[in-house]
Amino acid sequence: MDWGDLVGELDLWAEAGRVAELWWRDDDAVAPSPALGRLLDLAAASGIDVGLAVVPAGAAGSLAAELAGRPHIVVLQHGYRHRNWGPPGGPAVECGGARPVGQVLTELRAGYLRLERLFASRFAPVLAAPWNRIDPPVLVRLAEAGYRGASAFGPRALMAGAPGFVANVHIDPLNWREGGRFAGLGKAIGGLIGELRARRTGATEPGEPIGLLTHHQCHDAGSWDFLERLQRLTSAHPAVRWLAVSEVFNLGRRPRAAATGSRP
Repeated sequence: MDWGDLVGELDLWAEAGRVAELWWRDDDAVAPSPALGRLLDLAAASGIDVGLAVVPAGAAGSLAAELAGRPHIVVLQHGYRHRNWGPPGGPAVECGGARPVGQVLTELRAGYLRLERLFASRFAPVLAAPWNRIDPPVLVRLAEAGYRGASAFGPRALMAGAPGFVANVHIDPLNWREGGRFAGLGKAIGGLIGELRARRTGATEPGEPIGLLTHHQCHDAGSWDFLERLQRLTSAHPAVRWLAVSEVFNLGRRPRAAATGSRP
């Protein structure tokens, strides 16, 4: 698969009078860096919102200053410490695991309040889960802790949250089995074409936005080239609309959060 194949799929959307909705999430932010600066510049040049998932426990105060004047960057919450609480040999998970649900929510709420203090109105109360896993008992109680959304990986129909609350990512251009390097043009574009085709044909939920997942600290030259060309191509095509983070999660006035941690 190459760029021509992507254009061909988008042309089919245009011929059908449909517009594919995409959104962008970038994970593991903690502090300013050259890689983060390049991400911020790309967002500014393309005019596309990026949901920047920040790890609360490690977030540096200088990150807030780095994001000043960057209207296309919206801060999401990336767990609390990005620590694995899963069982030995099992999948990594921070938003769940062996701990009581109330304890998980109390820790997440502490991270929520720290990000709110650091980033004020730039912070959107959305939990972007480390390792893209949120245990169902935690997911169903996020709203009571003040969250307006949650994000993991794959079709949201597989999760317990309702559309509008859950908005997942679906395309990751990195190969984590080889240390998080670019997976190659064919795999990256093929994944996006597959998601587009599944929505166009009704094989998956047609109205689910397609989420792009990036990790700025891990990007090599191939990753950056892919992202830059993807933004240019999709921004110019009439069958694509990049959503603002506020649209993805239907953000508005925040409800008052209930106390957490009192239930098991």
